Amino acid sequence: MNRKFTLARRPETLPGPEHFSVVEEELPALAEGHVRLRLAMAAVSPWQAQRCKDFSNYVEPFAIGELISCDMLGQVVESRAAGWAEGDFAMGRLGWQEYADATPAALTRVDPALSMSTWLTALSSPGLSAWFGFADHARPMPGETCVITSAAGALGSFAVQIAKAGGMRVIGIAGGEAKCQFVTETLGADACLDYRLPDFEGHLRAAAPAGVHVFYDTVGGLTADAVFANMAKYGRIVLVGRSDANNSADPGADFANMRMVWARECTVETFSMYSLLPERRATGRARMAALVRSGAVRPQVSIVEGFEHTPQALHDVLAGKLLGKALVRYWQPDAISP
Repeated sequence: MNRKFTLARRPETLPGPEHFSVVEEELPALAEGHVRLRLAMAAVSPWQAQRCKDFSNYVEPFAIGELISCDMLGQVVESRAAGWAEGDFAMGRLGWQEYADATPAALTRVDPALSMSTWLTALSSPGLSAWFGFADHARPMPGETCVITSAAGALGSFAVQIAKAGGMRVIGIAGGEAKCQFVTETLGADACLDYRLPDFEGHLRAAAPAGVHVFYDTVGGLTADAVFANMAKYGRIVLVGRSDANNSADPGADFANMRMVWARECTVETFSMYSLLPERRATGRARMAALVRSGAVRPQVSIVEGFEHTPQALHDVLAGKLLGKALVRYWQPDAISP
């Protein structure tokens, strides 16, 4: 039997366990050319919450009764596909369920020499978004000042470490004293500002007196507007996400004070990891794996135990209760570390 989570009803604000249903069904016979995986770990992401709401966004909303999609890592328990054998590991967009059937084309083969957490963070969407956001767009230069929003989050934690590895002076933005402490003491940022501070823009101006040379933004809204007002001449702005607007039915929630962006002749570029060709993703994984092995980048994760706690983990990510990338462990295979 297979258990899976489907969308039961749409949330008005943050999704929680009450918005999902557990469906139990018998596994069918495995089709020719497919493999069956027992899923071991789920990567919980804010975009899953965005898809639970029924408004136009950069991704299609989930239908009521649809399996909740997300990146998963699992072990092959049955194979009818050439080149794949029982015991192999793979990851893919397989959803909140205990078992999944897939073709090899939908999977990325996983080397168990690296942990499940590394594969679902540094070598998946968060790490690749950080790597390519800098390599293709931000182009870090030693000594420049870089500001990163949601710096304690899954993507932001990698962006901070990559910017520091590039010799930049890094200012993180996060919510609350504990997160700011995590960004400076654990991730190595030079400073971190709480976006809820009174006169946040004044604090930013004091922290970056020469202006912001690179702004790596995943949030948008009023926080981004404050950074826009403090850009340096010829600064670079990379828009990697718009979480304020993407979680709202009102596009006007994403403010855009472009006055100083224009006055200081900044460039604005947008980036989505999902537009990358598969061969480029492989290159990015190789670069990120090298950074992890060297110790220059360390995945930051919060691991939640148990299939049944997946919806609560999503709620806690959105409520700001978890640091780094939220992962839910369904079971622990012997041949790979967590």
